[in-house]
Amino acid sequence: MVRTNRRTFLKTGVVATAGATMMAGCLGDDDDLTVTVPFGEGGGTDTFAREVIGAADEFYDGSISFENEPGEGGLVGTQEVYNSEPDGSRVVVFNPPSTPTSWLVQEPGFDISEMTGVSIMGFFGYMIYTNSDYEVEDMDDLVDRFEDGEFSQIAGQGQGTMVDVVSRVLRDDVGLPWETYIAYDGGGDVTEAVMGDEVSVGIGTDTGAEAGVADGRLDPVVGLVSDGSGVFPDMATFDEQGYGEPGDPIDILSQLQVSVWAPPGTDRDDIDPLAEAIEEATETDEVQQFAEDSGNVIQYGGPDDADALLADVLETVPQVVDLDEIRADA
Repeated sequence: MVRTNRRTFLKTGVVATAGATMMAGCLGDDDDLTVTVPFGEGGGTDTFAREVIGAADEFYDGSISFENEPGEGGLVGTQEVYNSEPDGSRVVVFNPPSTPTSWLVQEPGFDISEMTGVSIMGFFGYMIYTNSDYEVEDMDDLVDRFEDGEFSQIAGQGQGTMVDVVSRVLRDDVGLPWETYIAYDGGGDVTEAVMGDEVSVGIGTDTGAEAGVADGRLDPVVGLVSDGSGVFPDMATFDEQGYGEPGDPIDILSQLQVSVWAPPGTDRDDIDPLAEAIEEATETDEVQQFAEDSGNVIQYGGPDDADALLADVLETVPQVVDLDEIRADA
């Protein structure tokens, strides 16, 4: 599976476009572009997309607008874009392996593998956080509290989504003995539920949890990506706390690569102006400051990188997750 980290990153897309790179503004056709974020407004993906693609507007001939179409782990908005005209006027942002895993589990009536890659913009990871009133110290403390009956529920996005899959791996392979999974529509809903102690423990992205931690309502417990969190650099990872090793399924599934996709059959001439505008945007002071302030990792990959990432995810996830079991429970 194609997987980036803070030490290595796919360079093929950058190299492939560098020789032919022109200012994207010179390549556009003065077309309006709608960017669909298939998750709730204000979540990690939404914030990331609006910051980076919003900055790309400077280098793109045409206006860029955003819409949120949440539901089914990103599948509702993704399918809408899949079914739209392949004319370069609409793209969707999702995060392999997240939405592709939801597609593998839920088996909706479209083929996500046919989506046309535009770019990879960067990545962030999943973590476990708790309501700060409980003062959970680390993974050992959290496991003890589940075993003692203080906690029994864990919150995440809807059943059959990537967070549902991660929660099952945490229970079955890592040893976190939750009893009931409480499903919410989006990551923002999960953090709100945990901050309000509707559910005391949640799984979500580090970017999505940032505001709740900053105002003292959430405590970060463990990072689920072995490379650590740029948002919470002092948070110990699952392997550092003795609950697995780098390269374990939980590690593979928990690093989300924020990527942009166009409908199947979209011509490369319609993709390249946006891809090049995004590449320019990742190098701006504005986006680099966003990365520094938020801890998000910003790294560009081109259309070929995005295509390879999606193909690898769809091949690798069934090797590390029992999809039939998840479908039976969903």
